Amino acid sequence: MPEVRPTTKRLYVERREHAEAEPYTACYDIPYEEGMTHMDALRFIADEVDPSLAFYEHSCKRGFCGACLIQVDGKKLLSCRSLLPSDLEEQVIKPALKVDKDYYPKVDK
Repeated sequence: MPEVRPTTKRLYVERREHAEAEPYTACYDIPYEEGMTHMDALRFIADEVDPSLAFYEHSCKRGFCGACLIQVDGKKLLSCRSLLPSDLEEQVIKPALKVDKDYYPKVDK
């Protein structure tokens, strides 16, 4: 029986240390599973690769609230509903909302 190799995706993730900081790009290679959303990918990065990545995971996860809005290759998508494409090996992800840090939406005080 042939060996099954895990498929990986390379994500270029725009990050910020705080709201006024200059953005920088971090590169992450993550294992890919069919049906994986962009939110799943960000959660994997935060849980398994880089615990300093901040993102708003407590959204509705149904596409209603919009708190997980991101930009993927220039197109705005809800990270809880948008799937990582199986035919692309890499993607660029940026926040689509004003953020306090990374992908954590800015809260006006």
